[in-house]
Amino acid sequence: MDRNLIKRFTHFLAVVEEGHFGRAAARLGMSQPPLTAQIQMLERALGVKLLERTRQGARPTWEGEVLLPAVRRLEESALAVEALAREVKLGRRELVNIGCITSAMLKTLPPVIRAYRKQRPETVIAVRELDTSDAIEALRRGEIDIAFARLERDRFPIRIAPLATDRLVVALPDSDPLAAEDQIDIAALQDRPLVMLPRAISPAYFDGMVAACRVAGFAPVPAREVNSAMAQLALVASGLGVALVSSGMAMLAPPGVAFRPLLQRVEAVGVAVAWNSERENPICREIVQIARDIAVEQG
Repeated sequence: MDRNLIKRFTHFLAVVEEGHFGRAAARLGMSQPPLTAQIQMLERALGVKLLERTRQGARPTWEGEVLLPAVRRLEESALAVEALAREVKLGRRELVNIGCITSAMLKTLPPVIRAYRKQRPETVIAVRELDTSDAIEALRRGEIDIAFARLERDRFPIRIAPLATDRLVVALPDSDPLAAEDQIDIAALQDRPLVMLPRAISPAYFDGMVAACRVAGFAPVPAREVNSAMAQLALVASGLGVALVSSGMAMLAPPGVAFRPLLQRVEAVGVAVAWNSERENPICREIVQIARDIAVEQG
């Protein structure tokens, strides 16, 4: 690969995000003609047109839209490499890769990392946000050492240690009349458009939600199906539906979203720390023990 491609991908993302060549050039600290030249060279290298000019500025072509997610992942990988390089420069010699679901990012993960860093300051810690199914596969392949995910039992060779119980709450637009209620009967959601995750992402969470809805007298049908918890909240904030989510998601508190407890207590599979028993090492054992100890302290 041309070593200049990554730099040109960054240029492409800047134009997409700014919607304007001039603003993108200013953000990148360059003038507009060289930026235009870099984009043209990238288009020639890839053999497709990525951007089109409009009266308002610039926007990605259909081909550009198709390539955009992969380009974003490439930029994220490059940023991760830079972050790891800074850690190594500080003299840290060990590496631990951790996968974590969105709802555990704020409450579960930070105290564990702080405690482990205090205990092992020489360790480089890399964190990836993954859903439960992807975390399991990453553990199987050895891409991560530890995962914080929603799992209710061992799945050889994956072992788990449950850390907390959880329950479902309703996420709804703050303009929805139901947001005025202190508690919401799950049956009241029957006629609301539901924003749901596919079962493959977290089977235990999905099955628990479906079972609770059936007990209330209806079968949940997704009005919209998305692939991440953050996407769920984004659509709720946009007024496109409501969602049943874990109580941990309320810590994210995105604008436009109200979280309300259910009248019925609906248990959800809690967060567990998971590891691959065939790849277990001292680092894994230490982090698992720290996570367990913190879970006990938090009650």
